[in-house]
Amino acid sequence: MAIDPQATLPYVTRMSDDKIFDWLLADAPTLPSCQHVLEQLVTRLCDGGMPLDRATFSVGVLHTELLAKAYIWERGAASVTETDVHHGIQRTDQNQGSPYRLLNEGEEYVRRRLPDPKSEAEFPLLEELRDDGGTDYIAIALPRSDGNVYRTSWSTQAEGGFSDADIDRLLALRPALAVVIELQSRAEMTKSVLDLYLGREAGRRVYAGDIQRGDGTTIRSVLFMSDLRGFTSLSDRIPLDFLIAVLNDYFEAVSGPIHAHGGEMLKYIGDAVLGIFRIGSDEEMSAVCDAALGAAELAAENMKILNRRRGRENKPPLDFGIALHVGDTMYGNVGAHDRLDFTVIGPAVNLCARLEALAGRLSEQVICSAEFAARTSVPMTSVGQHELKNVDNPVGAFVPA
Repeated sequence: MAIDPQATLPYVTRMSDDKIFDWLLADAPTLPSCQHVLEQLVTRLCDGGMPLDRATFSVGVLHTELLAKAYIWERGAASVTETDVHHGIQRTDQNQGSPYRLLNEGEEYVRRRLPDPKSEAEFPLLEELRDDGGTDYIAIALPRSDGNVYRTSWSTQAEGGFSDADIDRLLALRPALAVVIELQSRAEMTKSVLDLYLGREAGRRVYAGDIQRGDGTTIRSVLFMSDLRGFTSLSDRIPLDFLIAVLNDYFEAVSGPIHAHGGEMLKYIGDAVLGIFRIGSDEEMSAVCDAALGAAELAAENMKILNRRRGRENKPPLDFGIALHVGDTMYGNVGAHDRLDFTVIGPAVNLCARLEALAGRLSEQVICSAEFAARTSVPMTSVGQHELKNVDNPVGAFVPA
């Protein structure tokens, strides 16, 4: 039974007496994720007598490293599992030996009886299902609005495999399931893009509708600012594509520790990095400062590793500095009516930037303000009072002892 994906609306009318079909259209779109949709859909199908032992969704994502997410339900497992599918899998033997390849090439569904040795020869990936006792398998393409497809598969260990009624029902649910998965996938893609370009917390707030220009909240946080020294000179000496590779290596070395220690990577400003570590209460101030310093120290270790690699490649080492400061900032939307930026602003940001420049003049990798030094539990050593540009009074500067 093949269903014309262009005939979705008439088919919805014909299937209005199917409770699962109605659930897919009415309730499933409100679930938190594709993972929840699969879990609840399988429960409903099994309660209706379908002999399922394994079911999967393969859902495309918009991500720098990932091509798709695979959601897998197996009978007896505690929950649906989620697996990352990386870019490049299209060129692997694993993809060539999968029924999904035929779906990508235009087939609406692929059904194979697993005891048939021809199935194993055609699709080696089905061998594992057969060895686990599988008797029947069907992969179904779910059409997307852009002409591509999502993919879902269903298998059973029941003697004799799926009945004709089971197959008909899975195919009949196809148009409604396609709509639900596309809605869920587009929402996840939107969240992913917002997180990638704005940062996790800013992305969450924008997705929740916090996009009015001028909206902002005063927050207390540790400001983490890092800068790549000698970048202007470097950019004059090497080709642009090599320069981008240098920046990516540096950003990876510094940004990862911010996330790993509970901070938020807020933005890249040329060759500079701005991160924040939120302070929820006075009681957690010291712990947050310690976490931010831990991120700075890990970034320094990452840069040592990066420079050792660059040395093996006969490339000059990269130098950088980090400034840490505690203060209140305005966190929110600024910009023009047709182009906004989610950022932190205020005197504390300016002071942190000036401290980072001071780190370069003092040849220090990590430098901290007096406000930060007074709140961290890590011993600090003073490196004197300094006049900073656009800062009224001399500022005390400290480095980890």
